Amino acid sequence: MFCSECGAEINDKAVVCPKCGVPVAGARGVNPITEDVPNHMVGAILSTIFCCLIGGIISIVYSAQVNTKLAQGDVAGARAASKTAKTWIWVNVLSALAGWMFWLVAVMLGAASAVAQ
Repeated sequence: MFCSECGAEINDKAVVCPKCGVPVAGARGVNPITEDVPNHMVGAILSTIFCCLIGGIISIVYSAQVNTKLAQGDVAGARAASKTAKTWIWVNVLSALAGWMFWLVAVMLGAASAVAQ
């Protein structure tokens, strides 16, 4: 086998070219997928901490699946997991905002009824 970059002869079990250091295409341990699919892990963790624990854990699980699927060469699956993780992040944020708004209205109504008496 020959290196695609420098043309040097390479052992069939080599992972990188000994002459130029370029990864050998098709070698085990080398990820040929260069597509950048965002995993949204930071958003998933933040939404877990600040919004909703259950929905946040779901978004973390899908976020973790993105890199695994990319490493396996499943770009479509990685995109789907990324989209699902992003969706769960937004569900968490919006449900937390709705909960806080409900709590704020309940407090305001309780304060208004206490003042009226």
